[in-house]
Amino acid sequence: MERGPVWRVVGAAESPAIAGALAAGQPYRNLAPTMEGPGHRACMLYAAMVCPYPARPNARLRAGAAGSGDPAAVRGAVRGGAGAVVGFGDYEYAATGAQVLFRFLDVVGFLPHESADEHLAELRVELAKPS
Repeated sequence: MERGPVWRVVGAAESPAIAGALAAGQPYRNLAPTMEGPGHRACMLYAAMVCPYPARPNARLRAGAAGSGDPAAVRGAVRGGAGAVVGFGDYEYAATGAQVLFRFLDVVGFLPHESADEHLAELRVELAKPS
């Protein structure tokens, strides 16, 4: 993936932290690395809408979530709260023996949602842009 801007979908734990940093005029960088890599804006808007867990506040994690490497992934846990599709100016990564971990910095776009279908208009605009 080319450098900046890149996008990712964040859940109810990270979304308020990003919103708080933006409101305070502070930079944001996810301190806990994630296995979720960067994506294009249209792809992340789409993913937020079609993946059940990020899409709906009442969605629950399946049995396989516990093996995802995310310590917050508890089988049956409700997403709750607001999620967001977030743009970052840059990212960094490190490859370990078994996985690649990412950190994101310099928020350039913040699109929060309770229900991800709120992003449908943004997705339509993004898809209408010439390639």
